[in-house]
Amino acid sequence: MDYDINYIEASYNPEELHEMFRKEFIRFRKENNLTQELFSKYSKVSRTKIARIEAGSCSPSVRSLLEILGPIGYTIKIEKVKKREY
Repeated sequence: MDYDINYIEASYNPEELHEMFRKEFIRFRKENNLTQELFSKYSKVSRTKIARIEAGSCSPSVRSLLEILGPIGYTIKIEKVKKREY
């Protein structure tokens, strides 16, 4: 029986994951044809905060992510991570 079926692989350290998140956040905004200003208007989160998230100079809180994503029809999901074998 495969007990890892509900897991995602974890092969990145926290810094790598943060960089991947930052790039994905930018890609997500652009794919939805949103400028930082428009993203800010829909989410009620300041354009400055969105710019800082994209620059990597601040990490958004879970609350901020929900405020940013909710108004445009998205949310966040917690997934179980399979521990790396060393």
